[in-house]
Amino acid sequence: MTITTFFSSTSNEQRWVDQISKKFIREVAIDISTQNPICVFNIPNTISIFKPEAYIPHMIALGPYHHMVPHLYHMQRYKIYCAKSFFKQNHCGQGNMIKFRGILINKLKELDPVIRGCYHSYLDLDDDTLAWIVAIDGLFLVSLLQDYFVELESTKLSRDLLLLENQIPFVVLKEIYTTLKINSSEISDDESKLFFMMVRFCRANSPLQLPSISSCSYNETSHLHLLDVMYHLMVNNGFPEIERSSQDEENSESPNSWEKMEDNIEDDVNSACDNIGEITKIAMKFGIGKKVLKPFEVIQDIPWDKILSNLGLHVLKEPDKNDGPIVEEIKIPSVYSLHYYAGITFRSTSEGIRGIKFIEEEVALYLPIITLDVNSEVILRNLVAYETAMNYSHSSPPFSQFVDLLSGIIDDPEDARLLKEKGIIRSELTNNEIAKLFNGMNKTTRSSGNKTVVKINNYYKKKMNVRMFKFIEKRWFSLWKVTAHLLTVVLVLLLVLYSFCEFYGCHKLFGGSS
Repeated sequence: MTITTFFSSTSNEQRWVDQISKKFIREVAIDISTQNPICVFNIPNTISIFKPEAYIPHMIALGPYHHMVPHLYHMQRYKIYCAKSFFKQNHCGQGNMIKFRGILINKLKELDPVIRGCYHSYLDLDDDTLAWIVAIDGLFLVSLLQDYFVELESTKLSRDLLLLENQIPFVVLKEIYTTLKINSSEISDDESKLFFMMVRFCRANSPLQLPSISSCSYNETSHLHLLDVMYHLMVNNGFPEIERSSQDEENSESPNSWEKMEDNIEDDVNSACDNIGEITKIAMKFGIGKKVLKPFEVIQDIPWDKILSNLGLHVLKEPDKNDGPIVEEIKIPSVYSLHYYAGITFRSTSEGIRGIKFIEEEVALYLPIITLDVNSEVILRNLVAYETAMNYSHSSPPFSQFVDLLSGIIDDPEDARLLKEKGIIRSELTNNEIAKLFNGMNKTTRSSGNKTVVKINNYYKKKMNVRMFKFIEKRWFSLWKVTAHLLTVVLVLLLVLYSFCEFYGCHKLFGGSS
């Protein structure tokens, strides 16, 4: 059996041996596990499969994962240009160019075990190559953060700067920033300035409102990279306390009687439609005339999926091989259903994710204001991927639950329109684009058992008009079930009768000449 490895040549194997031996000696004295945890991850296929292009850089690569990709490497000259501009703005001369190579690169090489420890994947690069990559890319990022509001193509670049695979560890940025200002007597102040530049960038690009810069506190050990800063600003600005009881678990994991009945109806509808279609095909093979089959073709051609969708159900379809993976959502009614069938209103909260709550006495669901633009989907997806990779909060990841909630209640453009009308969504994207964005988000959390979702579902099910609506659905579909099976039986009888007449002769029965 052939074993596949990441080594492409013997020289790569020797380089690996050299690196491991150096790292072993260095890491005896450096406890990298406590200083810098793994924080720059490769996106697993289970996440990226739903939209691969949302996780890879389109314009510029930062760090070792995508640095050598050919179609992105042309931006290397732009990075160097930004680096030179940074030197000039900070009054760096030829002497500091020597400092850059003689001091910064050497310091980054000394930090090699720490830097490698930040990356999830093995880096098949020698110490010198890795030091130069993170030095150039890190300096470019620092210069861009410093001059961000110059708007030097920042709209296009900001998307790539917030990709999980495109992050430069904060330990590298701090080393660059302090080394190039080594003559400064306020090095610690310089480090906090770097952090607040990152906060400023995050505030300008975050889909959710973030706390003011003045209310943010700097702690050099608590920020891992740019995406990590945005994540913690969002989450620490508030996330719901997930109170899970045994009853909540039962409600979230076990389908109720209506859900079981709904699944049975969907199965019956699909089964009946499939039966009619198959029997019609068989009849056509026997040569049965179109006049006999016309009523059944009409029944089969009725857009049952749209009719059932309007009634709150969906006809199950066999997935097309070209459709890609099936996106799964949490079990919760749409905005339209919650508003019109249960009378629930939607109100904005300024408390961020922490402010998400359903107050039954007010019949109101409070949601944070979310601003969506062309980059928002990419940012949301990478934040969810980062939270999943870091395993924050374990069974109750707050940001993923928030995205799952929006994906569950936004099913079509009408849902997006209602949330825009209530001031929850602010966007120049069309309602259809917003609905498509959230319909493409696969469920990340294992269950829909957070307290808010459980309360909404329970309230929705007990509302009298909702119960009446479902009662009508149940009776109508019971009738449809009988009718569909009756039509199947009639079609089979017609097929038998036609076969009998073809063999024994019943021309008059089908309008033939005697």
